[in-house]
Amino acid sequence: MPDVVARSNSPVFVLFPLIKCESMKCTVAKNCKFKLLVLICLSFQVYASVPAETGDLQSYLNGITFGAEDDGQFKIPAPAQLVDFENVVNLVLRENYEQANTQAQSLDYELVAYTDTVSTNLYYILRETNLIPSPLANGGGIYLFQPSATYNVAIHAPHPRADSYTNKEAISAFMRSDVRYFMMAGAHRRSHPDPSSCQDFSDYRPSDAVHNAAHYFYVAHKAMEDFDNTIQYIELHGYGSASFETIASQCDTGGNLAVANISETISDNDAAEHTMMHSLESVISDAGEFKACIYSTILDTGPDDKYTRYLGGSTNTLARYTNGSPSVCNQSALIENNSHRYVHVEQSWEIRSDSANREVMAGYIYQAIQHYYDGKPFEMNAGLNDAWYDPETNGQGFFITIFPDLGLASLAWFTYDTELPPEDAVSNLGDPGHRWLLGLGPIDGNKAVLDVSVTSGGLFDTPTDFTEVSDGQIILTFDSCNSGTVEYDITSIGQTGIVPIVRVVDDNIVLCEALRYE
Repeated sequence: MPDVVARSNSPVFVLFPLIKCESMKCTVAKNCKFKLLVLICLSFQVYASVPAETGDLQSYLNGITFGAEDDGQFKIPAPAQLVDFENVVNLVLRENYEQANTQAQSLDYELVAYTDTVSTNLYYILRETNLIPSPLANGGGIYLFQPSATYNVAIHAPHPRADSYTNKEAISAFMRSDVRYFMMAGAHRRSHPDPSSCQDFSDYRPSDAVHNAAHYFYVAHKAMEDFDNTIQYIELHGYGSASFETIASQCDTGGNLAVANISETISDNDAAEHTMMHSLESVISDAGEFKACIYSTILDTGPDDKYTRYLGGSTNTLARYTNGSPSVCNQSALIENNSHRYVHVEQSWEIRSDSANREVMAGYIYQAIQHYYDGKPFEMNAGLNDAWYDPETNGQGFFITIFPDLGLASLAWFTYDTELPPEDAVSNLGDPGHRWLLGLGPIDGNKAVLDVSVTSGGLFDTPTDFTEVSDGQIILTFDSCNSGTVEYDITSIGQTGIVPIVRVVDDNIVLCEALRYE
């Protein structure tokens, strides 16, 4: 493995330049200026005991070795160790890095804050303190977290030695795709001689990261899925010549030997649905260099279409968990519970064995991620919470708040009466023509229909009885994180219209974009 360039226990903000708010997902506070200050203050408390390293991350990952079949390097974790490891991953996900590192050490793991010298990106690496070929290694795998990444995607390499070169391909896809998570198994899938603890998987070994529930790989995935059930997973596998013959007999490969068989580990039943799997198939097919087939026992009509009934990954324990199986060892997930978030990619030798082809596939994966997220309809999220206005009517505006958990949007419209008040009109506070309208209603995608109300009878900073009356409807619509419309129909004045709105300041755009890619 390559030498580490630098290692330190110093506070992380001394070692690394401050990241501008525009380039990271900030959830500490609503105002980006405040976020930066909070992050600086927290760096002493959260990162002080987390070792820091710098180096070429891709080279570091490519230098990891995995042993061989029947080498016995994989150690089956005890039930208590599985619980502890899941807790460690949860701590990392919640950015409690110091405590995660402390607890990881009892499992012969450590958490490292690693700055890649090529991209300058900061990653958190949960890794074994002893790697294969050390006799102290346990083969539990390596786990990377990049919380500031754009895309809420995890790249998996569960069979890095047995499915030759998929580790290098997965590493390349992770490094170029700006995604948040990476998981790579630590031992050969057949390292351990015993059968898997999963009853239905007697042909598999405990060291097989995706056919066993008693594995750090499984509990890490479980922790991530429980933490955030919007993560998209892309898992890379490989198949041999015998499997290629079966796939070629079911899918029209056109004589191409570079074939990817893609599935969601559940039979595809809707060719038009916008999913990550379909995005990947579309990108590969449009490029024309490789052939992409899709696993579907429903849509497959014969050897002249793009569908197969083979290598669908339906026994994958991680995918079963994501897709709602009540028993990941014994029961496949049901088609009606398909989350469409777990993409299982089986690849022929021609794709995996050639370094140039691996880079091409890594590029396709990144394009598919972009294709999927850019093609998703815009949906309201809490990153829209802000002050908004129409520059043509400066001096008026809106406070908008989105409550995703409640499925509600609220709006306060600060505006004026339809006519100027008489010149002799007076008020003790503010302009006599000021008006304030309230709106509240359910969210439906990028739109919310709000019931408008107007209050009267109150006094400044005084508990008084007030009257609230309904006064029409507002349709609030957003087409991006920085533009929307307020379509109003105000009953009392008999007026309708549409107000185009933008943010007063753009601090929260970065949060909105990050939440959009959840």
